[in-house]
Amino acid sequence: MASNSPEALGSVPAASDTFFLLMDTARLFYQALGESIVDNEQGLTPASLRALGAVIRYQGAGLNGIAARMDLEPMSLIAQIDRLTKAGLVERRESPTDKRKKPLYPTAKAFKVMRDLDPCFDNLYRAMTQDIQADEMDRLAAVLTKMRANMTTDPSITASFTLLPDEPEKA
Repeated sequence: MASNSPEALGSVPAASDTFFLLMDTARLFYQALGESIVDNEQGLTPASLRALGAVIRYQGAGLNGIAARMDLEPMSLIAQIDRLTKAGLVERRESPTDKRKKPLYPTAKAFKVMRDLDPCFDNLYRAMTQDIQADEMDRLAAVLTKMRANMTTDPSITASFTLLPDEPEKA
């Protein structure tokens, strides 16, 4: 493992160090996200916010499809989806082709909640990126985009999206 000394911080880390750094940064981000949204009116936790974000991103997908994209077992996701449904943030609709399936869609209220939480997201982003130049963040985003593309060709994962569209997709 690389040293944490100031001299070593400017060096390129070994692959294993990079993977650990990426995972640890994601963990710290998830922790900071929880702290930044702790007082939201809906009582959303990072896990429920992640589930809601996945429903927004993959709207129209079923529980199994969303769980797979989140790397969760469907049984681990269903309680979050049930809470989001009860809160009026997610709705299950009838599938036009298979009556057994209930595709998931965000409601207009879900988009309002995301817009209401946007200042929390902005504050978290500013805290995370302090002392980092815009061009460095652009390069990081480009590298992460390439890394993701190297790991999957699933267009629902690689396509750009926003959690804050003007209107939810209509049935």
